[in-house]
Amino acid sequence: MVKGRTFLVSLLLAFGIAAAVSHNVAGLELTRFDFLEKDFVGGRLGVWTNTGADDAGLDSVSLDFSGSSVYGEFFYAYRLARPLAIELSLGLYSRGDVKYIRVNDTYIGSVNLYPILVGAKLYPLSTITKSSFHLNVQPGVGLVYGKQDVVSYGYTGYALLSEQSRAKFIYFLGVGADWAVTSQIGLTASFKYMPVEFGKPLAELEDYSGWTLAFGVGYIFGR
Repeated sequence: MVKGRTFLVSLLLAFGIAAAVSHNVAGLELTRFDFLEKDFVGGRLGVWTNTGADDAGLDSVSLDFSGSSVYGEFFYAYRLARPLAIELSLGLYSRGDVKYIRVNDTYIGSVNLYPILVGAKLYPLSTITKSSFHLNVQPGVGLVYGKQDVVSYGYTGYALLSEQSRAKFIYFLGVGADWAVTSQIGLTASFKYMPVEFGKPLAELEDYSGWTLAFGVGYIFGR
C-alpha cells in the first residue's frame, strides 16, 4: 500500500510539473481554439485499488494479492457535440500472484485483468466556460476480461500447467478533467469506479471490484 501511495504522489507531481512547464516552453503556441470541438487520443497511467475480496479462505491456496496495482490504459475520445464525447479505452492491471499447494507440487500463477470500456464524457460546464480546462462526468459500460496463468514446479521442474479466464459485462462511473495546453497537446485525468463480480471464481475469488486514478497526455485533432 505504501508503494501504491508513493507511486500516486509521483504521478501527481509529474502531472503538476508538466502543466507548469507547458506554459513556458519556447515556440509552443498556447491554446486559442475550442477543445470541445476536437477528438482526443492518448494514454493514462495511474493506480488501481481493490475494494473487493482479498482472501480465498482455503488453507491450500495462498493469495499474494496487494491492495493496489499499477494501472494503464489507452483511450480515444470521439467528439459528438460540445458537451459530449464518446470514449473507448483499453486498460490493464495485475491483481497479483496466487499459489496452490498440492501434495509434492506447488502451483503458482498470476492474475491480470483487461477492462475494455465505452463511456460518455459529459462536460457540464461547456456552455458557460471558455477556459482550456474542462471537467467531465464519465458513466459507461464495458467488458472486463480476467486471466490466470498457472505454472507448476516441483520434482519435475517448471512447466506451464493451465490457464483460466473469466469475462464480465459491467457498468462504471467516473469523473475526470481535460486540459488543452496547446492546440494539439492535452493533459488528462480520470477517476473511475468499476464493480467487477465474475459470478464464478478466478483464482478462487469472484469479486475484483475497485477504482482507478490515472493521469496522462494525449493528441488533439479533427474537425
